[in-house]
Parts: sequence; C-alpha cells; structure tokens
Amino acid sequence: MLSSELQKLLKVSIIGAPAVGKTTMLKLLSKHTIDRLYLPTHGFDLKTVKIDDFTVKVWDFGGQGGYLKTYSSDHLLGSDLLFIVTDSSPRNVLRSRELINYAAQFVGKDCPIIAIANKQDLQRNDGRMDPRRVEEILNIKTYGLTAIDPSQRLKLMDIIRKELNKISIRKRLKEVAF
Repeated sequence: MLSSELQKLLKVSIIGAPAVGKTTMLKLLSKHTIDRLYLPTHGFDLKTVKIDDFTVKVWDFGGQGGYLKTYSSDHLLGSDLLFIVTDSSPRNVLRSRELINYAAQFVGKDCPIIAIANKQDLQRNDGRMDPRRVEEILNIKTYGLTAIDPSQRLKLMDIIRKELNKISIRKRLKEVAF
C-alpha cells in the first residue's frame, strides 16, 4: 500500500457493557437494517466503512466480561479511535468509567477515547443521564446518540469524521518528524 493510502486506513474500536447499543451503532454506521431484536455479539464483529476518503475498519466487541477481557487486550492494540458506548443509565456510566481505565492500558496515548451516551430517546425518569452529565462523570468527550434512529447516521458520521481528520493530521505530522 502507498503511504497516502495507509494514512487513510484507520481502526475504530467500540466497547461497552452488554446491550448498550454497540452493534446497533455499527449497523447505523454501515447502513444495515436496525431491528429491535437483541442478539448479543459473541466475541467481536468487524466491518469496513468508507467515510469520505477514509477506509475505516470498525471493531465491535461483545460486552460480556469474558469476551471483553479475552479479546479486547489484543484487539484494541493499534486502534486509532476508541468509542466507549453507554446506555446513559447510572450503572452503565459507572461501568464505562472502569472500561476507560482498562482500555487506556492497551490503546496508544494518541488514541482518542470518546464516549457515546446512547439511548437518549428513553425517558429520564429511570435515571438516564444527558450527554453533558455523562461527560462530567467520565471526564472524556461525550456525544449523545439514539442509534436505533436512522436519521442519526449523519450525526455519527460527523463525529467520526471530525476525529478521523484530527488523527490523519497527527499521523502526517509524525511521518514528517521522522
């Protein structure tokens, strides 16, 4: 591959607790049909998505503890961008804080870790938090999303596009420095 093609090939990893919407987010991103049937991801799922002139390999990791600890340590290596997905419930936001600490051991210091406060369509009377509150607790950039809503695809694409452009600039600067 040419150096310019390698700069445009990026790895995005998605982790989070079970049933928070990781796979739904991947389906949204890759234009697959989003159904309401919950089938847990076993191990991980891998999709390739084109975003502008970037080729993005998206890794969706099963949220069950056994999968996460088994697969993620090896497969998070080399991530250019890491999404921590939460369903915005207090319990899963606190779990996400633990996941951030865990994942930070395996991704490079240049890999941004960004939270997606998913399921923003659900009522707040069960304690679900808005993205601003999730960001305060996690202390990382957080975006709100409703992954089951196909109209949110452009929002997700914009979030990723913004981060990919920053990553691409960092990669070019590193290459020039060497």
